[in-house]
Amino acid sequence: IFTNEILKTEEIKKDIDTMVPQPNEQPPTISSNILAMYSRTSTVTEGYDSGSSVYTDEMGAGSDQLFFVSCYSDFEKLAHGPRGKEASQSVHIYRFHPSDGSMVLLNKTGDPKEVINPAFSRYHPRLNVVYTCTEDIEDNGQIIAYSVTTDGQLNKIGQVDAGGTSTCYLTIDRAQRHLLAVNYWNSTLTVFPISQETGEFAGEMISIYDPKGGQAMVAAAKKFGGVNHSHNDESTIMMRQKDPHSHALVLDPYVGCIAYVPDLGKDLIREFFYSKDGTIETEMNVLPSGLCTGKPDGPRYFEFHPVHNVAYVVNELSSTVAVFLVNKVLLQEINNAIKNNEDLSKFKGRSTLKLIQSIRTIPSAFPTKMNTCGRICVHQSGRFVVVSNRGHESLAIFRVKHKGVSRGELRAVGYFHTRGETPRHFQFDASGQYLIVANQDSDTIAVFAFNLSSGEMKYSGNEYRVPSPNFVCCCPIHDFVERQAIIDDELLTENVVDIVPGANDTDTSTTPIYKESKCSRRTLEAELLRATLEIQSLKKKISALTSQESDVSS
Repeated sequence: IFTNEILKTEEIKKDIDTMVPQPNEQPPTISSNILAMYSRTSTVTEGYDSGSSVYTDEMGAGSDQLFFVSCYSDFEKLAHGPRGKEASQSVHIYRFHPSDGSMVLLNKTGDPKEVINPAFSRYHPRLNVVYTCTEDIEDNGQIIAYSVTTDGQLNKIGQVDAGGTSTCYLTIDRAQRHLLAVNYWNSTLTVFPISQETGEFAGEMISIYDPKGGQAMVAAAKKFGGVNHSHNDESTIMMRQKDPHSHALVLDPYVGCIAYVPDLGKDLIREFFYSKDGTIETEMNVLPSGLCTGKPDGPRYFEFHPVHNVAYVVNELSSTVAVFLVNKVLLQEINNAIKNNEDLSKFKGRSTLKLIQSIRTIPSAFPTKMNTCGRICVHQSGRFVVVSNRGHESLAIFRVKHKGVSRGELRAVGYFHTRGETPRHFQFDASGQYLIVANQDSDTIAVFAFNLSSGEMKYSGNEYRVPSPNFVCCCPIHDFVERQAIIDDELLTENVVDIVPGANDTDTSTTPIYKESKCSRRTLEAELLRATLEIQSLKKKISALTSQESDVSS
């Protein structure tokens, strides 16, 4: 029976790989030791299964359904101007109930004098550790690490200076040895070592890149006569774009050597070489983040599609999504050159991205100057892209095309009101069937049911009072299998997929070949994890194939 099941799995995998071609991609080979670095669940890439949870309650909620919600606590220290209530405790922890979309508050913490304006959080893909960063235009941001328990308690395990002001984004690299940070106000990119075993900071900052070249800021902060970055009129935009403003950093999911950084201040996507020792030194290329219409775009976030070789950039100021084709062949060339210690200067000016579409996130009747975009997210199924509109107070939902030359491009499904003002952030639950929206300026988080077939949203009736919520982070509690040690990252191959930040983590794997041999317990556990991850990968591919068949039939 077991042999037949393996054969069936192989046949399904071959069929799916045939019907979902990925040009220029070689069959990956991943050792069981490498696979031990990946967790059983990520923010939205796996289906929810309370049966595998460390903890479940009478409502069917598992400990892998905790949500870390951060709040603004000091408006004067921000570049923009929230209109809600300042939080007296800047972190709220909720348990989510998938049976009805309700949430239960477990913990409130975060002294506003110590944890000032936490505005972005990243959960470790393997350990029960969450990192959050503070947004402050006057003093350098702080990155704080907490261990998370099943009952929502946080224990601080470390803190470092972010090396820049108004820290807005965090990324963990593929080897889980470094945490990369983006500082919006002075635009610096910084890197910090972290322990593979505990997730704690292993030292001070080891790398910093400043696109200004050390020059002082031109524009003044809001507090000192500068503009309010929440506005989108011509005078505000002119001042916002006097300086570069890095807003995110995403490592490529194919070879992990290129860091993509949207620069909101200069309407550019910057491509950097990122080395495995944790340094960002070489800017390989820059390209416009949109159509170059002469009007500002303001690129904010960058996301890869989990199946197609495309990436999406949300432009905050123009209320558009730019769709880029990703050149995997060039990425592989760069990776091979790195392995062979070749001079990388020959790749200067050669972009790995090509613009293929730009689409608006708001109806044409709504004035662009009255809206700014917030988050962009690719649904775990790969069928939809979702963007939040601050001003239009909506989520724009797009269907991803899966066939022909337009593969990866978008068409609008609709616009759905978020039942609040300024939806700065949103997050899917683990099943992908619920959306939790942070309505910053109405001091609420609202829960919506998400139709996996049509992409439509429906209000669940669940809404919670939270002062100035700005970010929703899913914190799945990992079990013992996920705590296997990681070995030297030299074993990482070019086919191992990076842990892509945001909600659309992807992975690539192949059915393992099992050989009878005398193995240690640790080896067998690694093999078990490897097989489990392979099953999960096949489920994702089947889901993507089903989505494509459904799109064709419709």
